[in-house]
Parts: sequence; C-alpha cells; structure tokens
Amino acid sequence: MTRQILVPLDGSLTAEAVLPYATSLAHATDASLLLLRIVTLGEISQSLFWKTTIPAELRREWTEEVLARANIYMASVAERLRSLGLRTSFDVQPAEDAAAAIVARAEHEPGVGLIAMTTHGYGGALRWAFGSVAAKVLHAAPTPLLVVRSNGGARPPVTEVAYRTICVPLDGSLLAEQALAEAQLIASCTDAALVLVSVVARADDGAAEAREYLERIADRLRAHRITVHMKVVEGAPADQIIRTAEAAEADLIVMATHGRTGLQHLWLGSVATKVVHDSALPVLLVRAREEETVNVEG
Repeated sequence: MTRQILVPLDGSLTAEAVLPYATSLAHATDASLLLLRIVTLGEISQSLFWKTTIPAELRREWTEEVLARANIYMASVAERLRSLGLRTSFDVQPAEDAAAAIVARAEHEPGVGLIAMTTHGYGGALRWAFGSVAAKVLHAAPTPLLVVRSNGGARPPVTEVAYRTICVPLDGSLLAEQALAEAQLIASCTDAALVLVSVVARADDGAAEAREYLERIADRLRAHRITVHMKVVEGAPADQIIRTAEAAEADLIVMATHGRTGLQHLWLGSVATKVVHDSALPVLLVRAREEETVNVEG
C-alpha cells in the first residue's frame, strides 16, 4: 500500500508553511498526500455574530457556508499540489477537538505513515500552536510527526525543499534509535547524508563510549550505502543538537521524543520540545515506544 502523508491545514498561509516539506517527502518516497481541514465547533460558533439569538435555521446555513468555504479552499490547495504531479486528496471534517480528530484520522485512514504540520497557525477563529494541537497530536498519534516552524503568515516561497543533510540525535538507547527508521527511509530516497550526534555532559565523561556506539550505528547504515558523519559534543543536549545541526547545514532533524541515558530525558516537555521551539529547522519527531526496539532496517 502506498504510504500517505496526512497534512492538517487550518485555512491559513501560516499553516501552509509545511507544504514544501511535505511535498518533497511525498515526491522522494512516492507517497500520496491527504489534506485534512478540521473545522471546530468553536470556529463555527465564532463565525456567528449573534450566536445566542440566531435562529436554528440560520445557524445551519452559516455552518454549511463555513464548511463550503473550507471545501473550496482545500480543493484549491489540492489542485495546486496535483499540478506538481502529486497524488493528493482532501477532506473537510467538523469536530469538537481538532487534535483528537487528526489523531483519529491517522489511526483509521489506511496507509497514513506520517503527519506533517506547522507548529503555529491561525485560521479564522482557530489557533493551532505547538503547545496545544501539535503537542496533543504528538502525544497520541500512531505515526511520526513532522513539525515546521511558522513562516510569519507569508506564502511559502518554494514548492519543495531539498533534503541533503539530516541530523539524528542518539543517546545510546534503543528508544532513541527508533528515529533511525524514518531517517534511513528519507536518506535512502534522497541521497541525504546522516549526521549522528551524541551529547555528553563532559568531554572526559563517556565521550569514547559514545563514539564507539555511533560508529556501530554508522557501520550498519553505511552497509545500506548511506553517507554517515558522527559528532560527539559536550554540553546541554538541546542546545548542542541545534548547534550541531546548524553547523552541518542540516535540512532536517529526526529525533525520538523519549529516551534516557546520555541525553537524560529525551522526551516531549524537555529536549525534543526545546529543539522544536529553538531551532529554525523542521523536526521530525518519532514517539518512541517502550515495547519496540526498532533499529536500522536490514
């Protein structure tokens, strides 16, 4: 089955900032795109200026108009992407909770292997921010989540972006290694190089062990003809991940959102959140699962 990338949009240009990154992945991995516009009941209510006194019949007409406008918008975005040769479908869905609706769609839609969305967006009365919708999606989503920072409300200047260098933070745990499957997939399809980074508290505290660990991972990746570089750095985990990615001119950071060891607590609410908030780079977050020990594919 062809993999699908689920792209939630809120009707704003800000939310569309994710599209160049999603379309590039779709082209590279031969995936299709499913655009999803969740129209919340709160959004509909705030479009009704007289919501406490408006007749029920008029309320229904307003609701239908809001949904109709959303369908027109989504159809135009889908057509734009189809013109780029991408298999694209879309859906408009009313719901009480945007995050819950996105997660439910990812769970029940066959083939969805990735959710891609901005960390901040405005559309009418609806506000999407990493602290709310995107964070809730990550906590419950059955798939990895690609988050891209807001572009300030401007239309994306390009239709696609290049993936040439991908930074992958690892802390020596099998949990953190669950990010490798996504990184390997993208690197294999785009010929991107992987930069494996491990952060130690002090240069003389575990650095040699960290280098040996990264070398073992690198050897397995190189067996798949993937270019791999390694970095062992000292300092605060999130800061050093960002600095390493920027120094390597990385186009993407792929990391697990849970792990313990060298990176202490690599989980949402700590390192991963700080990387997302402080880095200008897109971040692909893989919510690691305790029962899984996914490594490099054989």
